[in-house]
Amino acid sequence: MKRKKIAFVIYNLESGGAERVITELANNFVNNFEVFIITLVKTDPFYELNPNVNLLYCSEKVKKHTNPIKSIIDGMSRVSTLSKIIKRNKIQLVIGFMTTSNIYAIWASKLCHIPCIISERANHSIYKLPKLQTFVRDISYKLCNYLVVQTDANRQFYSSKLSPSKIIVIPNPIATALTNKRNLQLNKPKDNIILNVGSFKKGKAQELLISAFSNIKKEGWKIVFVGDGPTKQKNLDLTKELNLENRISFVGKQQNVHEFYNRASLFVFTSEHEGFPNALLEALYFGIPTISTNCEHGPSELIVNQKNGFLIPVGDQDMLEQKMVELMENETLQYKFKENAMKSTESYQLDFIANIWRNYIEKLV
Repeated sequence: MKRKKIAFVIYNLESGGAERVITELANNFVNNFEVFIITLVKTDPFYELNPNVNLLYCSEKVKKHTNPIKSIIDGMSRVSTLSKIIKRNKIQLVIGFMTTSNIYAIWASKLCHIPCIISERANHSIYKLPKLQTFVRDISYKLCNYLVVQTDANRQFYSSKLSPSKIIVIPNPIATALTNKRNLQLNKPKDNIILNVGSFKKGKAQELLISAFSNIKKEGWKIVFVGDGPTKQKNLDLTKELNLENRISFVGKQQNVHEFYNRASLFVFTSEHEGFPNALLEALYFGIPTISTNCEHGPSELIVNQKNGFLIPVGDQDMLEQKMVELMENETLQYKFKENAMKSTESYQLDFIANIWRNYIEKLV
């Protein structure tokens, strides 16, 4: 039986959550479909791509215009280019990832008379689009066959914009680079490390953890921050101001992040808002006793409070201090959270998530 041709559409394949998910889904689907990835701009893939995945691009680079009229004309040109690529390769289904690519994928699929699935990754209740782009998005999204979102909160957001029957919640899978790399010996001693993994940028609020830790006088405990970004220097300055330089390490981005997950005794997630908290999912997968702010969106869909972790109000330093001390001192609670955390992530394995995607794809082609 001849395999159906499907194509993912995204801006580029550089480092990022959406780019990782597309790469992993494409790699997973090569045994079932003839898979293409079409990027709006030419890039070398950051993540390892199966050689059986066909990589195409619309242009060498994308022009960015501040003039709305020029942006619309340029956008129409991209749709035309994308539709020609789809027709030339006889693609039978298009899957867009992220807002701009979604809009192009929808209109190109309409020109080609084929179905289209789109995947929205952003938390648009927080990250507001310009009015013109919001209008174009809302009109365009009504024309897709399915809209995939990562959280139930995002499903509710889009339910007022298109038919709820078209909206599917499919979370991100655990990164394949991390699977099978966790230490399953629950009783093996760990280092007294409080781990935080993620970008340093507005809304991540790592300063909350630093300030809370400054008030906890527990010998031998330290914080390790994995990640980089524009607010890192501010957090370095706060660490110095609070005389915590010997108790807090900033190690930057790490390829071997699993080694940090396996060593940590606690994981603290301080975000004020999220699209989908990948690092939080990874910490639970590794069975790290976890404390997370109950921000929009995602933590409350991963953590059942006091069962596989603690949820605390956003920005509540006193509560964070209290829960950190409680976990540091209570080994029975640590063990409970470890065991339940690992069980709670079983349905986030790539094969499980890919099968959900596959079922909806096969309904359309």
